[in-house]
Amino acid sequence: MLRSAFLRDRRGSAMVEFALLLPVMLALLAGMSELSRAFDHWRKLTLLARTVADLVSQGDAQSPFAASAMTDILAVAPRVLRPFDASGVQIAVSALGVDPAKLQLVPQVCSATASGTTARALGPANDLTVPAGYRTEGMRYVLVEVRGTYTPMIGGALVRLVTGISNQITLSASIPWPVRGGQTYGTNTYTEVVLPGANPKACDGSAP
Repeated sequence: MLRSAFLRDRRGSAMVEFALLLPVMLALLAGMSELSRAFDHWRKLTLLARTVADLVSQGDAQSPFAASAMTDILAVAPRVLRPFDASGVQIAVSALGVDPAKLQLVPQVCSATASGTTARALGPANDLTVPAGYRTEGMRYVLVEVRGTYTPMIGGALVRLVTGISNQITLSASIPWPVRGGQTYGTNTYTEVVLPGANPKACDGSAP
């Protein structure tokens, strides 16, 4: 009799169910918060890349691009990430040329510079493909590649547990941008931006 009454007793069942569901609901809340914050960080990183690409694509009063002007751009641009931490952000800037006859859809690195990382080597960039809209002989464009780390506010321990390496997540953005200034070299019909320390004739076929 007592056993039957105990089995029929439903008092406290709602509390037990809530206790079982609470960790799941808290995990979902934390996950949504982290996801929205990480997406905002990535959006800021993309904006940083777009800002650098737009500034560099306008060229400089002199050619090649003045080293001091490029240094200023690379030093100021990380402020776009605020309020996120910009320390350790990596920015690689490449001036690319298109030669479908020789390299098909592989762009040629004409000049390159970087901050916090290694600049791309001159020559064919075999890991890249010329974006649609840039696939014209002699076309010049700027590519800015940015990498940064995002540290979760709540899920740092979980990320460390899952990956077994670090509580930081690497985010990246790659932005191609048409040249809007610069100089015309050789027989090219397009202008190009020549980054500091590069040969102005590196991509027009007349470089030694």
